[in-house]
Amino acid sequence: MSTRARVGRPGRVLSDRFADVPSLLFLAGVAANTALIACADTPWLPALLTLPQALLLGGCQEAKHLCVHGTFLRNRRLNDTVGTVCAALFGVNFVAYRSFHYQHHRATCTDADPEGGLYALSWRTRWIWLLAPIEQPWVAFHINRIGWPMVPPGQRLRRAAALAWMAAFAALIGLAACHAPRAVLFGYAIPLALFAWFDFVLTQAEHYQVDIAPAASVRAPAALTHDIVLPLGLGWLTLHRTLHRVHHCHPGLRWFEAPRRLRADPSAAPMSYAAFVRRWLSAGPRLWLRADASPAAPNPTDHPAHDA
Repeated sequence: MSTRARVGRPGRVLSDRFADVPSLLFLAGVAANTALIACADTPWLPALLTLPQALLLGGCQEAKHLCVHGTFLRNRRLNDTVGTVCAALFGVNFVAYRSFHYQHHRATCTDADPEGGLYALSWRTRWIWLLAPIEQPWVAFHINRIGWPMVPPGQRLRRAAALAWMAAFAALIGLAACHAPRAVLFGYAIPLALFAWFDFVLTQAEHYQVDIAPAASVRAPAALTHDIVLPLGLGWLTLHRTLHRVHHCHPGLRWFEAPRRLRADPSAAPMSYAAFVRRWLSAGPRLWLRADASPAAPNPTDHPAHDA
């Protein structure tokens, strides 16, 4: 099923003419906040803007995901460009991630789900949450490792280009750290750590306590995913990445339409962030287990990348 953007009819959500405005406003917000941190003359302003920057990084993480589905911007080339840039922020090759993620949609919570290669290695201790900033590059490494060979031959040049941008971005960060260390510290390093602690719970929540089934199993997406609602409009800063059940049921939906779709679904049972944290602290980390609580062995299958 294609996941190209399906913009609502005129008068419903946004007209075709303005359908990209929310995404462009988000990108403008990221650029403005980063520029304020970099250009501030006083030490208190960058510190004040660090937390919003962390939330905006969460939005950049989701923008990377939306670009995979072609729903962040209507133009596919622009989607790929934004996705490549955003993925590099987290050390991820966008093209490899796309193949990885399409396979996840095809085989969610089965032996063929490539996420099994991550969760099968997860620690059982709740202390793992404290290590989230360290775990983030570890996860990026494994996404690249698993997704890299899944890229079809026709996409390998783009994969190499994404890798080149990752190297260039790392060099730019290193150069900036030498000449403007405070800007890098408050605009990237600290926000990235704060984002990692905040987002760890959201990542755990996506398919929490869902049994891993054989590869051939077919189950409704709604039964495998959860929605988390954030307070005080924080969902808009993170592009509603917490509405994961909505996304799996409607992968071609524009991000700003997700709250409306959630409200219209009588079967939806979203949890608050705090409620899920309590559940997670009680039951522990997400593990890759079958219905009988035995470990499931991940065995992702290589498939050509196409719309999930």
